[in-house]
Amino acid sequence: QGLFGQRPHPPRPPERAWRAACERAMLGLASLSLGFITKAQCADLVPCKPAIARGRAYKLSFCIHSVSLPGLDGKKLKAGQRPFVTVATGDKVKQTELADWSQDDERWCFGEAITMEVAPHEEVLISVVCNKEVNLGLAALTHGTKCVGSICIPIASVVPMLQMQDRDIDGLVYTTEGISFDVLKDGAKTGRALMSFETKQAPPPAANGGSAGRRNLCSEESWCNFSARGA
Repeated sequence: QGLFGQRPHPPRPPERAWRAACERAMLGLASLSLGFITKAQCADLVPCKPAIARGRAYKLSFCIHSVSLPGLDGKKLKAGQRPFVTVATGDKVKQTELADWSQDDERWCFGEAITMEVAPHEEVLISVVCNKEVNLGLAALTHGTKCVGSICIPIASVVPMLQMQDRDIDGLVYTTEGISFDVLKDGAKTGRALMSFETKQAPPPAANGGSAGRRNLCSEESWCNFSARGA
């Protein structure tokens, strides 16, 4: 019994409804918070498929095998004037070492791979460059460079040609066959470059479809002539 022998009054109906509403609200907030936490943890552990195939940048290796330049005879060229290759995308530029002249094949051999971070929508400018030398009698001084020709390659055209290979040490690698490109200077052909491409990152699934004709062309004739808009 309460004060003065009176029984306490039971909670009024509006008070009961208010308490029930508060309980439901607290349960709803707890469920919502748990849902956000679960989604965040899931996204960290297993990224969703659209995020993987969104076309973000990845590392692609440009394997420079050899370059044939009829106007650049290795038998008559000085050692310091041997050509090298630059690979440029955006504001990033990398270059190879000086090439070695193959007397048997009559071409410049590189055997180097340059790895760049690229995006599917980008284009890569590959240039064949030679050093200019000034003969000072006792020594030769390098004085600038001269571009022999360039190749502009859309990355979106390379991705469909990547084929999966299982290498013992490197594991799964996606690579192309050797492809020969025209080297152009001011719209005129100055030589041919033999290259291939490879990456350890799987290409988007859409890149494997609808490109069989392009792959067959490169497999049978071993060359593709991309535009040289950057030449």
